[in-house]
Amino acid sequence: MSPGKSKFTTHEPDRLDALVEGEPVGENDPSIRGGRTGSRAAVVQALYESDASGHPAVASVTRLATERGLSEEEIDFATRLVTVCEEQRNELDSRIARVASQFPPEQMALVDRNVLRVALAELEMSDAAPEKVVANEAVELARLFGSDSSPKFVNGVLGALLR
Repeated sequence: MSPGKSKFTTHEPDRLDALVEGEPVGENDPSIRGGRTGSRAAVVQALYESDASGHPAVASVTRLATERGLSEEEIDFATRLVTVCEEQRNELDSRIARVASQFPPEQMALVDRNVLRVALAELEMSDAAPEKVVANEAVELARLFGSDSSPKFVNGVLGALLR
């Protein structure tokens, strides 16, 4: 190769380029509504970020909820929920491990584990939604953020835990 010539050729932008530029990429970029659903989604994302990078989840949830355009009340709920998740992480993981013994929490997919943590933590809160609502929301978050098998897995674990 002669000096001044690059071995790289220019190309048309593709989906990877869009991802690198920070734009959302996906077949169906889901819109997440506000309310408690938006709060729960921000908590799942903050816990995921915390597990993956070590960033404090409380700081992340505030940023994510604000970016999502949640109200002060919804941000407060998300902050309280992520705090319960963080403070009771070991207890929540123990409860999950008792039911999903073949999938210990430390080996579980990050999304699945955090969706389960959020659901169980919410049920510990004084202003929790009814169990069925929390379970349905967890399955929807698993469908939104997880793999194809996540909704079924989350539903099965929560079903066993909430009997």
